[in-house]
Amino acid sequence: MRIQLSKKAPPIKELTEILKQRFSNQYSIKTFGLGNKNILITKSTLVGAEISVNENEISVDSHSTFEKVSRTLGYITGFILFFLPFMIREGSNSEARYRELELEIGYFLKRKFA
Repeated sequence: MRIQLSKKAPPIKELTEILKQRFSNQYSIKTFGLGNKNILITKSTLVGAEISVNENEISVDSHSTFEKVSRTLGYITGFILFFLPFMIREGSNSEARYRELELEIGYFLKRKFA
């Protein structure tokens, strides 16, 4: 559901407080996302809604929280699987680089103080 406003929407923090005053005894309300730009309202483990705010529009999207968690885990798994070859390659080369750094610092200290 998209709600068009005649004026600029309130900031997320203010909207969260308004929702908590009205619904905190019925629902769990918290901000989430990068920079806390969304509000998550949960009724139970499986039922919830996500609220997003744009200039003069508020978007309310109800969904299964289980579905949301599953989707998020899927994204994380995909991210890890995508970067796994890079992490393995870096890990196999890093020991040599650590050793090289250790030797470089060791030789410097030896020349300087020995």
